[in-house]
Amino acid sequence: MAIITVPPKTRIEWTKLISGEIEYKFKNYVLQIQIYQMRKDISMGRLTLSAAVDRLYSLCQKYSLAVQEDCKAIFGTW
Repeated sequence: MAIITVPPKTRIEWTKLISGEIEYKFKNYVLQIQIYQMRKDISMGRLTLSAAVDRLYSLCQKYSLAVQEDCKAIFGTW
């Protein structure tokens, strides 16, 4: 059984996804909603970009199989 992983948190794409520099139509609706909520929270001063990256990364690690298709499209290989 293969272990599903997500790209390292050091990849710049994590920050660009949250900041909106990368526009992507997510297959995983929950992931899309979470990112939009993080953008809103950052704009309202309730969340820092660094904390948002941590949250997004943790979410993707927890549900790596569910977000695998989106990660492959955004990050390519890692």
